[in-house]
Amino acid sequence: MLAWIRSALGAAARPAGQLLSQAQAAYAAGAPDRARRLGLRLLRRSPRDPRALELLAAIAADAGNTEEGLQWARRAQAADAGAASPHYVMGRLWQEAGRLTDAEASYRRAIALQSDHARAHNNLGCVLHMQGKLQEALAAYRRALDLDPGLPQANQNYASIVRDAGALERAVTVYLRHTAAHPDDAMALNDLGNAYRELGRYQDALAAFERALALAPDLPQAHFSRSFVLLLLGEYRAGWREYEWRWRIGAFNGPMRRFRQPAWDGRRIERGTLLLHAEQGLGDTLQFARYAPLAAERCESVALECQPELATLLRGTAGLGRVLAKGESLPPFVVHAPLMSLPAIFGTTLDDIPWRGPYVAADPERVAAWRSAIAGSGLKVGLVWAGRPQQWDDRKRSLSLDLLAPLARVPGVDFYSLQVGAAAAQAARPPDSMRLVDLAARIKDFSDTAAIAAGLDLVITIDTSVAHLAGAMGVPVWVLVAYAPDWRYHLERDDQPWYPSMRLFRQERDGDWSGAIARVAEALARRAVPE
Repeated sequence: MLAWIRSALGAAARPAGQLLSQAQAAYAAGAPDRARRLGLRLLRRSPRDPRALELLAAIAADAGNTEEGLQWARRAQAADAGAASPHYVMGRLWQEAGRLTDAEASYRRAIALQSDHARAHNNLGCVLHMQGKLQEALAAYRRALDLDPGLPQANQNYASIVRDAGALERAVTVYLRHTAAHPDDAMALNDLGNAYRELGRYQDALAAFERALALAPDLPQAHFSRSFVLLLLGEYRAGWREYEWRWRIGAFNGPMRRFRQPAWDGRRIERGTLLLHAEQGLGDTLQFARYAPLAAERCESVALECQPELATLLRGTAGLGRVLAKGESLPPFVVHAPLMSLPAIFGTTLDDIPWRGPYVAADPERVAAWRSAIAGSGLKVGLVWAGRPQQWDDRKRSLSLDLLAPLARVPGVDFYSLQVGAAAAQAARPPDSMRLVDLAARIKDFSDTAAIAAGLDLVITIDTSVAHLAGAMGVPVWVLVAYAPDWRYHLERDDQPWYPSMRLFRQERDGDWSGAIARVAEALARRAVPE
């Protein structure tokens, strides 16, 4: 009898093991719905199976279902307190929700339980990277690569900090190997496309995104990634449609603002207010504020909710009846629109980017107050050389002040530092012969920066919010542009279709600014001493 009972128990256990294997295989093959059904069936037999709970948490993380995923992950942790994987999945869920400190704690717990968990080290690097802790992030990526040199995500992330084209090429090689073995892995194809994009291989990137979407038509990451390449190539109509998928990616942009009032679709609003709301960086807000007059032609009134740093400056923008800083009480409104959805709403193409002249202006009183600080006798040139390190690809765009030494050799130029943040300290030790006035301590907000820019002959900057500010004001501005640029700088051209006063100086090789800076110095010499 005892032997029979043992035999019966073994027979009952085998289907459970088969279910788990089938669920894991379905997940690996890019069939999350089937994997989820099998996982749930397994849990009906074994409610505390940690591997099934972990799998369901991972499926929820992939789908952006944070709350559901957290419930599965907590149950998996309770079922196997010594396992690293549930903490790793928990980290993914927190990361997807934008809760970076919680994600960091979960990844560190996973590593404490399993020190050779390469993916946990890589993802820890990601959340440190997004918090601007670049040296810690770099160490985490290196540890991940020590453990698994072929981990494509770690190669890709490592390259984003050190600008190592070799690491990106390794990532592509491993992604290709992986997708050949797992042709149904849509997310891997999306990641492959992004690696191609960083290498400047745009047609290859589009092909990878198309393959991902053929497998998973509703994969938001692939749609959103595809939008950047389409916009970069000037295919605006298709690009704007794809850009709207950003709202389904929590880690990128957070959940879309929810209002009782409907989203605006561009139709005429005879009575009531349209609320525009900023959603991303300062430069994005400055760029897309140009749509306010167009919106005002279709609506009785338009209000803008924006970042506090820009509220004072934008209160004079045409078309805006009211400007509020985020956190202030909103006025009554009948429809709303995210600011960066306006190009799609208005059907903007590369040939009809709205420009009715400068649409941001400095306060005359502040201009007068700053006049004595920029009273040099030479050509007056503002400088910005670094962005916010918290931005994911900041290393791609930022440089150090000493790299601008060739500009110091141009006679007849007075430089003024518009740099803020930690990098502003470099102005205390400018390159030899550079006549640089450090204004950082006196710059309180963007209204001050605008007032300074209004009194300058030229602004030279990397791709940062000051570039957009100068462009929106119509101030001459030269921008140093990375080899694989942000979409709005397009390819090859040296003008900027969004800003008539802007000129572009492009890297010829990823990470190498020498050629672009040499061309800026040559152009500056011609500007300082006109022929």
